[in-house]
Amino acid sequence: MMRKFRNIPCLLILVLVMASSCIRQPKEKGMKALLPTKNKNVLVNCYYYAPHNHSMLAEHIETDLKRMVSIGTDIVTFCLQEEQMYNWHQQRVRNFIKQAHDLGLKVHVIPNRWAGLLAGWLDGYSKWSIKNKDTWMENKHNEPYSNPLDPKVAELYKKHLKFMLEELQVDGIVWDEPRPFYNLDVFWFLDEMSAYAKSIRPEVVISIFAESSCLQLGETFLRLKHMDYLGSDGHIRSESHKMHRMKTTIFEAHKTFYEPLKKAGKKTFFLLEGQRHRDEDLQNYLVNLDKAFSLPMDHLMYYYSAHEMSIENEKIFNEATWKAVASVKGIEYKP
Repeated sequence: MMRKFRNIPCLLILVLVMASSCIRQPKEKGMKALLPTKNKNVLVNCYYYAPHNHSMLAEHIETDLKRMVSIGTDIVTFCLQEEQMYNWHQQRVRNFIKQAHDLGLKVHVIPNRWAGLLAGWLDGYSKWSIKNKDTWMENKHNEPYSNPLDPKVAELYKKHLKFMLEELQVDGIVWDEPRPFYNLDVFWFLDEMSAYAKSIRPEVVISIFAESSCLQLGETFLRLKHMDYLGSDGHIRSESHKMHRMKTTIFEAHKTFYEPLKKAGKKTFFLLEGQRHRDEDLQNYLVNLDKAFSLPMDHLMYYYSAHEMSIENEKIFNEATWKAVASVKGIEYKP
């Protein structure tokens, strides 16, 4: 009889160990809950516009940066006009870069409208462009931009790139919607400037994205040699949904650029544009978020906040976006 029951203590111990492993342990403070990842190794980049403007306080920026980190962001990118590296913005530029680096984020810069060859969130021409009208060409809308073949333009870019990489210690450059897209000399020029940047800092990460309506640029991108990530932007919306500001959807842009770039051994970049959406676009945006953030890519960029929502809908829009960002790295978003 004793032989029959002598293994009971061992069995009880085994049952207790198995039961304890099923009990949910309290989470360490600040620990992120993990979910299945959608894009396991993707770089996540936040487009943060202009944190160096004087209405942005350091404490507000810190709050935003900490949120970016909490949802799995690797890089924060901001727009930098030419004069802002040297005028009364320059200390705030340095402050922002330090804040981001201190939190473990890499910092990339969008050269904002430099010589009229790029986009960027801040509109307007630089003083250099206005003073150097001899470099001007006109696009199809009779708007001026500087000739990328003019030696003075290369001199300007090299000066600014050297300052950004050596003095400001930025980690990457994003060429935002090169223009005009039909002048291919712009792209060869930017590729040359990318090579120059890497001659200063070989580890610098350089990305380029086309304006989403320029679907024909895929072949051009295959010929670029000195950029690390290539792709397009595109609106998060259904193809049938009409907005006041219409851009090609991220789904169509991804379909056009992704496969050819991957087949050529290139790394891909896509800006998922939660941009310019108004109240009437909110439901369609929410319906398409998960699908958009599930698209395969190597480098994903999102807007921190770029809508035209009412105050009532702003929180819904932003938190849905941040939740989608967190899901990419398998993080459970908690407002």
